[in-house]
This record gives sequence, structure tokens and C-alpha cells, in this order.
Amino acid sequence: MFDYAQVRTRFNRAHETYDQYAAVQQEVGRRLDERFELLKIEPRRILDLGAGTGQMTRAMQKRYPSAQVVALDLAEQMLAVIPKTGRIFKRRRVVCADMHQLPFKAGSFDVVISNFSLQWSYDLRRVMREVARVLVSGGVFVFTTLGPDTLLECRVAWSKLDEAVHTHGFLDMHDVGDALLASCLADPVIDQERLTLYYPTPVELIKELRGVGVGNTHLERSVGLTGREKWRGFLAGLEAQRSKQGVPLTYEVVYGLAWGTGISPV
Repeated sequence: MFDYAQVRTRFNRAHETYDQYAAVQQEVGRRLDERFELLKIEPRRILDLGAGTGQMTRAMQKRYPSAQVVALDLAEQMLAVIPKTGRIFKRRRVVCADMHQLPFKAGSFDVVISNFSLQWSYDLRRVMREVARVLVSGGVFVFTTLGPDTLLECRVAWSKLDEAVHTHGFLDMHDVGDALLASCLADPVIDQERLTLYYPTPVELIKELRGVGVGNTHLERSVGLTGREKWRGFLAGLEAQRSKQGVPLTYEVVYGLAWGTGISPV
């Protein structure tokens, strides 16, 4: 379970640094956008769920210039980074709201896209139900999220020091598929890939994670400061995993697609 208020706070703080450090998020977003080349659709309204600074919002506007794209995020300062659009009256189509309770009527969107946001859900099935509700019948939900091997190196380093919760546990791709089916979304397709980044030092690795708003927001986390010696031990644990390329950090990226049925469970 996440401290959702803390999630919002962390991403608001990261709004100025996010794009600078979000190399993985941006690359995965490009790959997600490419998947639309296989879809024969002409959407009129698109929802970017967990839009952040608007990478997928801009990608959808470029791919479907006639569509109205709405960016939704929990962190209002992230949304403020999204540029205004419009030929005559320029404005942002942004909504600051919780993805567990979408402020839209049923059947509002032809496409819902989400890149690297579902892993921050404290109730994935509830989010999926909301997506199913706001999608038109025949609409498509395309997303990425993170699998359980994500940040593996951080968990290994902390495990040498104590048994406390320091990193999130991410859902397996099969659990994600089950959540789609339970939400009356049809014909789900799920696949995954592992990406490994390498850093010159553990400090650079941590700097990037903090730059994109990643931190320990688990409800069972320790609320006190991590002691200096324990922090040094954590950095040493990361350093001990160094390879020829550098200090590794793994991302297990889960890609998903499912279709709206016009039905959502109560």
C-alpha cells in the first residue's frame, strides 16, 4: 500500500527535473507510441492517464492532430509543465485528479494511454474499472507499467542491511492481465521486456531516481532518517553489483493493450 499523498508530493517536487532524468520513461514512451502504428483507429478524444510532464500527450497530439487529448495527473505541478496548444486560443487540456476516481462520464474517450503511472496505483483493479467505464465500446487502452524485477539492485543492496521496506513491490504481468479481465476489458495482450541502465557511480543512480520522483512511499516505511552508516552500506551494496558497464539498475517493463466493451463492473 502506498502513501498516496506522499506520491503526489514527490512528483510535484520533481516537476522541474523529471524530463532531465527520465531517460527510461521517455524511451519506453517512444516504444509505446510506435505500437499505435499497428492500430487502425481514428480517435476523437484521448485520455493520457498519469500524464506527468506530457510526453504521451504530445505524442498523441502529433499522431492524431484532429483528436482532443486530455492530460490527467495527480501532481498539479507536473501538469503545469505541459505546453498550451491551439491555433487561435491556446490552452492546456489538463485535469488534476486521482486515477482511481476519474472525473469523466462513461464512454468519454476512444483511447486511454498510460506510460509509467499504473505502478503507483494502490488498487489496480479499481483503476482498470475506471478505465473500462470511461472507454467507449471498441475503444483501446494502451499502457506500460513496471514488473517485480524493477529496481532489483536496490532491493538486493538493502537486503544486506535490514528487513525493512525500502523499495516498492511491483505486480507481475499475470496479475495485470487478471485485473484487465476482471474489469470487463476485452482481448488483453500483455508482454514484457527488461531494460538495464548503467551508471558511473551509485550516487548518480540515486540522483536519477530522485530526479524523476521515485522514493519510498510505502505505508510501512520508516518515517525517520536513514542513518549515515546504513546509507553508506546501501551505496556499497550497489557498488558491489558493478559490472564492466557500470553500476546496473534494472527495469522490468510491462506493456499492455485491451479493448473497451462498453461494460464496467460495479
